[in-house]
Amino acid sequence: MNIKHLWREPLVHFLFIGAALFLLYGLGSKPGSEAPNRIVVTNGQVERLAANFKRTWMRPPSEQELSGLVENHVREEVFYREALAMGLDQNDPLVRRRMRMKLEFILEDLTAGVVTDELLTTFLQQHPDKFRTEAQVSFQQVYLNPDKRRDLASDAKQLLARLNAGAAPESAGDSTLLAFDYGLTTQSEIARAFGERFAEDVVKLPPGDWTGPVYSPYGGHLLKVSERVEARQPALAEIRKLVEREYLAQRRKEQKNLAYQKLRQGYQVIIESSSIAQVLIDETLAAVRADEAN
Repeated sequence: MNIKHLWREPLVHFLFIGAALFLLYGLGSKPGSEAPNRIVVTNGQVERLAANFKRTWMRPPSEQELSGLVENHVREEVFYREALAMGLDQNDPLVRRRMRMKLEFILEDLTAGVVTDELLTTFLQQHPDKFRTEAQVSFQQVYLNPDKRRDLASDAKQLLARLNAGAAPESAGDSTLLAFDYGLTTQSEIARAFGERFAEDVVKLPPGDWTGPVYSPYGGHLLKVSERVEARQPALAEIRKLVEREYLAQRRKEQKNLAYQKLRQGYQVIIESSSIAQVLIDETLAAVRADEAN
């Protein structure tokens, strides 16, 4: 593996940053400052405390307020060190989760870089369904209630003839809370209102005369499509921000997984499967007993 390729590895970046931070900490620390009973509040820390106060209250802190901020910082450091000395950070799921999140944030930062149109075009070509626009239709619908009709198919045939002959659709059919007229509506929006199967059928109908019935969970519907927009694949220029956001999200996920796999290789993982199985069995039996008791 050549140096150029090695430098692209996220784990190398991570280790490099860690080494740099360790070196900076070592150079910036005064002799003895690492002692557990020695707390040094630097000028930089005091300035940050004052700056944070100013951002919150829109004014600089008074001398008394700044003294209180510094003392609160020392109080936090004292409690933090004592908690570490007592081992309170050990086996705490909240602490473990926060530490994991911090490390993942660092690994995510390693994915930052120049995102070219060439990269995004390739990503768009590899994931066309992610960015394809949905089919849309404008349509009117007349509802036929199956609970009120003995022969819905026969009634639909007669009503279709009247509608295509010019009968007023607003007064035709049965009453319903569903809208009569739908402007350009995407397939997923139609599915939320009428169900998946209905939506699939509607977006295939050509504009023109009344047709049907098309069935939904509510019953039958006579439909007249006035406009249809086919699903299509937008060009990169139309959706660049969206493609870039999705590309970076996937890249961050891949890089974190890659870094995790490389780090995991340094550990010997032993899973006591028999214990896990027994826990699952006990939980299942407890759930069954609870159901029987109810």
